[in-house]
Amino acid sequence: MKIYYKISDWLETHWVTPSYAGGLLGMLSIFFFGAATNTMAGWLYVISGMSFALLGMGAVLPGRSLRQIRVRRHPIQPVTVNDYLTIALTIENSTNQPIALVQLKDEIPFMLGKSPQQAIEVIPGKEVYHWTY
Repeated sequence: MKIYYKISDWLETHWVTPSYAGGLLGMLSIFFFGAATNTMAGWLYVISGMSFALLGMGAVLPGRSLRQIRVRRHPIQPVTVNDYLTIALTIENSTNQPIALVQLKDEIPFMLGKSPQQAIEVIPGKEVYHWTY
């Protein structure tokens, strides 16, 4: 189990941590490829190849679509006891193409409550989206 955490930490700091489903599909792909190598069955090669192709698309396409998004957090205004903390984010799409289906989630300290999240259907090209919570 220690090796899993080491790999997960390395992936998180250098690239991205795969979801549970991505890790499961990756392991199944490796097992199918091993079984195909052992039995020389063509259909197992096809299954492992398609699985690796799906993993590759899932690893590359989100990075390509999110590369041109700029997120800026506005300065937090001072608050006193019993005042609500208001946080504002600006999400800017700097490309000419619209970016669809983006989920925003702001990781806040657990003492402040549940992390707020919101799904955005479309951010048009060269537009700005304001999110306040």
